Amino acid sequence: MEESFDLGYFLKKAFVVAASLSLFFVAFIAILTLVGVIIAIPLLKKGSELLFTSSEKTGGKKLKWKTPEYEAKVKFSDSHLLDEKS
Repeated sequence: MEESFDLGYFLKKAFVVAASLSLFFVAFIAILTLVGVIIAIPLLKKGSELLFTSSEKTGGKKLKWKTPEYEAKVKFSDSHLLDEKS
């Protein structure tokens, strides 16, 4: 008895394997994206709380920028006030 090679059956099985592997790959990427979003939401919340500080009790939010020029200006003006008092 001689076995014959069925090309159609082999191609059908190869297609099923390739399709399942590609679906697993897509599912893996989706899971990584979901984990990234879950990690990013608390970080974005914390970052927005650091950027927006409430200057009034009315609930208004004010954008607080911290730039090196602003900090240098504040330090210079503070030191100037300290020099005048002493």
